[in-house]
Amino acid sequence: MYRKILEEAEALQKDLVTWRRQLHQVPEIGMDLPKTSQYVQQKLSEWKIPFERKANGSCVVGTLGTEGSCILLRGDMDALPICEESGEEFASENGCMHACGHDMHTTILLGAAKILKTHESELKGQVKLLFQPGEEPMVGAKTVIDEGILTEPEVGAAFAMHVTSLAPKGMILYGKHRFLLCMVLRSR
Repeated sequence: MYRKILEEAEALQKDLVTWRRQLHQVPEIGMDLPKTSQYVQQKLSEWKIPFERKANGSCVVGTLGTEGSCILLRGDMDALPICEESGEEFASENGCMHACGHDMHTTILLGAAKILKTHESELKGQVKLLFQPGEEPMVGAKTVIDEGILTEPEVGAAFAMHVTSLAPKGMILYGKHRFLLCMVLRSR
């Protein structure tokens, strides 16, 4: 089964690059992410993944699986108020920038959502997909916790990630503290 999932992930590579570049062009900051949220909602709708919105609509929470234990997968979506000067054809032009890699976080979680949907009947429990705004100003997590993200169903474990350019390509760092999972991937 693991080999099949790896093959499915590799087959998504072109889509992942496209999604990341589309998200990179429309960076939004803080807790107000209407375009990013709409993008995520559109993808989840295409894949028939039920979702709800939190944090005044900027947070999207998809759900997969059936009764049983629940894990949460989290990806940040907000950008920074930095003017991009990369010169890339997909560069942001709105005065903000995904300088911290949250466009990749959103893309990675979308890829996981698509693959998990394919294997939904094999899941032993539930998976919440948290597309979170407001990581940079450090208000998003508190907001969605206050709005009940960890209940109904109760979350038994949560996995977050953050990309970094400080580790070698392909290295995965993990820990039990604030960042439960840190995947090191480089953008293409």
